[in-house]
Amino acid sequence: MTTKQARQARLLDIVRNHRIESQEDLSRRLRRVGVAVTQSTLSRDIRELGLVKVRGCYRAEGDRPEPAPGEALRRTIGQFVVSTAVSGNMLVIRTSPGNAHSVGVVLDAARWPEVLGTVAGDDTVFVLLSGARHGGTVLERIRALTA
Repeated sequence: MTTKQARQARLLDIVRNHRIESQEDLSRRLRRVGVAVTQSTLSRDIRELGLVKVRGCYRAEGDRPEPAPGEALRRTIGQFVVSTAVSGNMLVIRTSPGNAHSVGVVLDAARWPEVLGTVAGDDTVFVLLSGARHGGTVLERIRALTA
């Protein structure tokens, strides 16, 4: 017989290491590791552990998977960037209204060595580059992501 604490620890381990789309999946995986539970016990454990469904899969509340940095960057830039221009060591990115912050966040998270930082308004992001010679490189990279 497994204690509640041990059962819930195994449940969390399964959710963190496997793609679990249903309670049935979870119950099956628990049985494979020697833990048999009723549906009501499983539902109660899910609630007590604060498990949530994110994109169709169970996750612990604090463990929501972030998209891969490249994926988030590609999606955000592709969706929100309207135009780009470079002047010296400054890159100016125009976005659809209200989306400059999102673009700035993904650029900062990308940690490109040529980018020192970003400042975002409502529809404009100023990107400070480490040198004027990097403008073309960063501009090409961003334009490739919008294509």
